[in-house]
Amino acid sequence: MSGGAGVHRAVPAHPRAGVPERVEKTVQDTRPVEPPSTGPIPVEEAPLDPRAIARASLDAARNVSLWWTSSGIVVATVVALAVGTRAGAFVLAGVALVGAVVRAVLPSPGPVALTVRAKAIDVAVLVLFGLGITLLAQILPR
Repeated sequence: MSGGAGVHRAVPAHPRAGVPERVEKTVQDTRPVEPPSTGPIPVEEAPLDPRAIARASLDAARNVSLWWTSSGIVVATVVALAVGTRAGAFVLAGVALVGAVVRAVLPSPGPVALTVRAKAIDVAVLVLFGLGITLLAQILPR
């Protein structure tokens, strides 16, 4: 005897019963899904363009406010090295206070080197920095 005669496999009640479920992969559209838009995209959410960033950085080199601010810091450093630390600190404080006045007087958006946040915050930070440096320069030993 062959041993297999008369043996039948049990047939499930449902044709797919007992067969493991296969997850069929469907080909999806490869186009990026864009969220529904109600208008122009805010600047903060716009995608970054490396070419636009590079052009903006080249334009920044021609901005006068960056040159004036950098020149003031260089002058303060030269004065600190040539005359003394206290004098250099006073010059740096003067640069910050002049920057605060310029930022307060000029209309928005203002000079690139001085415009970081809202006008009131920029002016307050520059004034506090200038006064803080002045105070610290006063307590420096001679």
